[in-house]
Amino acid sequence: MLKYKVRNILIGFVVLLLIVAVGTLGYESIEKAGFLNSLFMTIITISTVGYEEVFPLSEAGKYFTIFLILTGTGTLAYIGTQVFDLIIAGEIGRTFGRRRMDKKISKLNDHYIICGYGRMGKIIASQLKEKGIPFVVIEKDEKYINEFDEKDYYYIIGDATKEDTLVKANILYAKGIISVVESDAENVYITLTAKGFNQDIKVFTKAMDDEASSKMFWAGADNVISPFTTGALQIANAIVKPNVTEFLELALGKNDYNIEVEELAICQNSKLKGKTILESNLRKFGIIVIAIKKSDGSFIYSPSAEEVLNDNDVLICLGRRDDFDELKKYLRS
Repeated sequence: MLKYKVRNILIGFVVLLLIVAVGTLGYESIEKAGFLNSLFMTIITISTVGYEEVFPLSEAGKYFTIFLILTGTGTLAYIGTQVFDLIIAGEIGRTFGRRRMDKKISKLNDHYIICGYGRMGKIIASQLKEKGIPFVVIEKDEKYINEFDEKDYYYIIGDATKEDTLVKANILYAKGIISVVESDAENVYITLTAKGFNQDIKVFTKAMDDEASSKMFWAGADNVISPFTTGALQIANAIVKPNVTEFLELALGKNDYNIEVEELAICQNSKLKGKTILESNLRKFGIIVIAIKKSDGSFIYSPSAEEVLNDNDVLICLGRRDDFDELKKYLRS
C-alpha cells in the first residue's frame, strides 16, 4: 500500500514538471517571451499566487493560461491529497489498524508466539501461515512493519523479554512459544517468563552452544534446536548417507513432487476412530502411515494393516499435499 501511494506522488510530480515545461515553451512560442519570463509566468499561473502578468497576453496567450491554470492547479491538488493521505490518513489508519489487530490478538486461543523475526523467525512464520496455524510475531525492529502488513501477520513491536509484551500476545491462552531471538540469554529469559505465565505452554527455542542448550532445558524448554549442530549433522549425513538424506528432504517437502510428512490426530469424533488402518481406507487417498504415536507417548513404527486407531493417537503419514487436502475434506464432511 505504501509503495503505491509513493508511486502516485512521484507520478504527480512528473506530470507537474511536464506542465511547467509545456507552459514555458508555450509562452516562448505564443508570446515570444524569453525563457526566464516564460518560466516565471508559468510558475505564478500554476501556483495562483496572484502576481501581475510579466508581459501582456494575446488572445491565444489567455486561452493557453486558462489551460495551465486548470491542469496545473488540478495536478497540485492531486499531489496535495496524496501527500495528506500518506502522512495524515496513513497514521490514522495505522492507529485504528493497530487497535483492531490488538483486539484480534486478545481473542486468539491455541496459537503460537514467535519471538524474533530473523532468518529463523521468517521461515517459521512462513510455514505456519502456509499451514493455517494461528500465530503472533514479537519483534523489536519497526523496519518489518510493512512486511508484516503485506503478509497479513499478527504482530507486536516490542521486547519479548518484557512481561507486558507477552501478555499482549495473549500468552495465557497460547499453545506454544517459539523463541528465536539472537541472544541465548534472552532466549533463556523468555523461556522462564513463558513458563511462569503458563506451565502448560510448549516452548521451542534455539541455542548457539551446548552450555546454553542445557540451561534452556533447565529453564523449562520442551525443544531446543542448535542451528550449528543441526546444520553440521545434515552436511555429514549428506556425505555419509546421501540416499537417506534425499528421502528425508523429500519427506519434509523440499521437493517438486508435493510429497510431505503430515500428522493426523485421531480425536473423539473422528471417522477413523476404532477402525484398523486397512478399514480406514487411507491408502485410497494415497496416504501411507509410517508410524503411530500412542496416547502414552510410545511409537509404533511401520504399523500393520490390522492396527486399530484409538482416541488421541497421532498418525505420522507420508503423501502428496493434494491427497492430504482431499483426506481432510473427507474427515470434515
